[in-house]
Amino acid sequence: MSLCFLAIDDEALALSDLVHALQTAEPDCRVCAQLSPETALEDIRAGRFAPDVAFLDIQGRGWDGLECAVQLKALLPKLDIIFVTAYPQYALKSYSLHARGYLLKPVTIEAVHEELKNLGLTRAETQPQKLLCVKCFGNFDVFCRGVPLTFPRAKCKELFAYLIYRNGAGCSLKEIAAVLYEDRAYDRSIKNQIETFKSDLVKTLSAADCGGVIVKKHNYIGVNPDLIDCDYYRFFAGDIAAINSFSGEFMTQYSWAEMATAGLSGLQKRD
Repeated sequence: MSLCFLAIDDEALALSDLVHALQTAEPDCRVCAQLSPETALEDIRAGRFAPDVAFLDIQGRGWDGLECAVQLKALLPKLDIIFVTAYPQYALKSYSLHARGYLLKPVTIEAVHEELKNLGLTRAETQPQKLLCVKCFGNFDVFCRGVPLTFPRAKCKELFAYLIYRNGAGCSLKEIAAVLYEDRAYDRSIKNQIETFKSDLVKTLSAADCGGVIVKKHNYIGVNPDLIDCDYYRFFAGDIAAINSFSGEFMTQYSWAEMATAGLSGLQKRD
């Protein structure tokens, strides 16, 4: 059975964009589009319409999307509500109404698709399961199934931190050596140590059933970001909670991360 969506936005162009994104993300859906909530509320009260998900502009001219959400939830307690807004600061307020998510304008097909997947309401292929939770803001820490992952050596953990920072871009042994041993020349001894850290890292992750996180080739190592839940990655994906959680500290154990910290601070202020 096809899904039924309610879309409310007082701006006709924004409403058209939202409807297009919904119909593209879920081609078989039925969308009831309204410029104000009154008609939709009347239809629901009369039993003519029962949406599975409501996509609501938070602030309309002459009406409040948050109040509209309260009325909708009173009529349909199991209704999933997704707020749509151009103002990220409204997101936290929306959570007090137990909203299932929010979309930032301009709404994209990809964002709608992601929200529907989060609700379990799409038949699209599921995303790869996140194997690790990585915390970069503040100290660098790694968790597997909620338990801190223990590394055999500090340099092994630092290697993984640098690979996370690279966000999927591969690194050569020489490049890693320049980061982990910035004051020492690259020679056979350093190369052998990096090989040991690399081997230890692979063994540690494999022992935690997370070996797929590492992408390894000859003289090349990286990570697969799709398998990692990381505040740093979510920051660049526009996740408001991740952006707000950044307080000016990034991988504080490592001096090489200072430049990235400055860059993140600049982006946060601009946003």
